[in-house]
Amino acid sequence: MSVRVPQLAKEIAGDIVCYGFSTTSGELDVALRALERAFDSLIELAEKEKQAQLLATELQMTRRRVNVLEHVVIPDIQETIKFIYSKLGEAERDNISRLMKIADIIRA
Repeated sequence: MSVRVPQLAKEIAGDIVCYGFSTTSGELDVALRALERAFDSLIELAEKEKQAQLLATELQMTRRRVNVLEHVVIPDIQETIKFIYSKLGEAERDNISRLMKIADIIRA
């Protein structure tokens, strides 16, 4: 199974610098750059978290399928194989007894 992971991206519309340079300090520029990096990290974290969630869901579904195979399908197939072997053995014994009767009739 293939797990599709959504790709997140940010879209900035307009100018990010929307304040006057004369009334604010230079630390605001540093803070805005740090905020932009924080948003990038937050988007990356959201992608990773969603990826982990989707993989966990897929793993749980795969585990269920494996349990069905181990506890239902494989035992049913094994029972069918045993039944077929018993029928083949019974048919072989019938053929041997039939051949022995025919051999007795031919000898007599």
